[in-house]
Amino acid sequence: MDGLREWQVPESLGGDRADRVVSVLLGVSRSISRRLIDAGSAHSVKGRLKPAQRVESGMSLWLGDPPERKLRPEPVEFEVTYADEHVAVVVKPEGVITHPGSVVPQQKGTLAAGLLHRFPQIEGVGQPARWGIVHRLDRDTSGLLIAGLSQQAYDRLTGALRRREVKRQYLALVHGTLETARGAIEAPLGPDPRRRGKRAVVAGGQYALTRYRVLRQWADPPLAFLTVELQTGRTHQIRIHFSSIGHPVVGDRLYSGRPDPLGADRMWLHASDLSFQHPVDSSRLMEHHSPLPEGLRQALDYRLGGR
Repeated sequence: MDGLREWQVPESLGGDRADRVVSVLLGVSRSISRRLIDAGSAHSVKGRLKPAQRVESGMSLWLGDPPERKLRPEPVEFEVTYADEHVAVVVKPEGVITHPGSVVPQQKGTLAAGLLHRFPQIEGVGQPARWGIVHRLDRDTSGLLIAGLSQQAYDRLTGALRRREVKRQYLALVHGTLETARGAIEAPLGPDPRRRGKRAVVAGGQYALTRYRVLRQWADPPLAFLTVELQTGRTHQIRIHFSSIGHPVVGDRLYSGRPDPLGADRMWLHASDLSFQHPVDSSRLMEHHSPLPEGLRQALDYRLGGR
């Protein structure tokens, strides 16, 4: 259908209302998905969809890209550590949003806009307004991120991520000292029932597991420098898990509130390592490392280097 892109309803959404299915497929809010349907930009083989209509798994849908979700290329600065015709590995700077959200759909200066500027062929790969992006990093987290540059690569990478075949490690500085050199935090996560916009450890939430290893600790001020590995990839997982055990990430304005004794003026969380099979050539193991950003490294060396 002219101007519309074909999607298939996954098994997980079979039997759901059309407005929810469109919301999930396009990565937009329910209100935006309903506006899209009402505007006649959502069809099945039987004709225009209705918001309350139930759709079946495997059904083909033709959906338009909501105007307010149209991604425009922008010359956002970021480092590319690897790129071929199928996949790119980039370093997201601290303070840059990964992709526009449903609340501010026309947000400027996102990594998604920068990727579209650097790799124009990414348009149409994956989800609108976040073309090619396989996973996201929080605005205040820096580090490595994978983008699929072809639909084949994107599908295989997102599948590998769901199967937990993508190894992701972070460097983090947390308040306090930990009793064991290695450990794991296993606690379910979900929306914070007391504070809107935050997430928390909640009974019945999504399963989440974080493993960590202490690289170095200091008694004055009490701090621990860690390497952290995600076994699952929930929103704000590392930040919430360490806050829940009394060791919030230094500089985390949302889940800590404590001052940064090193004065770095940013959150001490950096996605440092990625390991995954190449999505097209499975014989190639892709391993990438991004060192701690210079500003954080200098803060560590200046304030704690001699101890």
